[in-house]
Amino acid sequence: MFLLLILVGAAAISWWSAREEAKVVHHIQEEVHKLFPRFVSDPTSIERFLIDPVLEPVVVKSLQTVATTSSQKNKEIVVIVTDGDSVIYGDGSATHVVLLEVDKQPIAGLRVVCDSESDPLAIAGVFPGSFLKVDTQ
Repeated sequence: MFLLLILVGAAAISWWSAREEAKVVHHIQEEVHKLFPRFVSDPTSIERFLIDPVLEPVVVKSLQTVATTSSQKNKEIVVIVTDGDSVIYGDGSATHVVLLEVDKQPIAGLRVVCDSESDPLAIAGVFPGSFLKVDTQ
């Protein structure tokens, strides 16, 4: 009976945790989608999302590349959020990685910090999508 209680408790914690993480992922996707119209009309608006101001030039360039590619191809920007930091480009400080794709091609990646669905989005780093491509030859 004790073992059954432990298993039920573990299952409940696992279910609750997965549900909460899904809410955070959805929140991040929405915030990134809202970020683009603001950024296109005023590139300096990105400043309030940056953890470190030194990131501004590379984040601005990456987001401009994403917006330009989307406009040129007349395709939507797809936001893919994964839990954890980038093993290759991260230092463990980000809670999520956001890949920005246009026409199924990764254009840029953002390392973000966002612990809950009520937290603001904070950008901890960026990497170009060209680094995400794997050479299969």
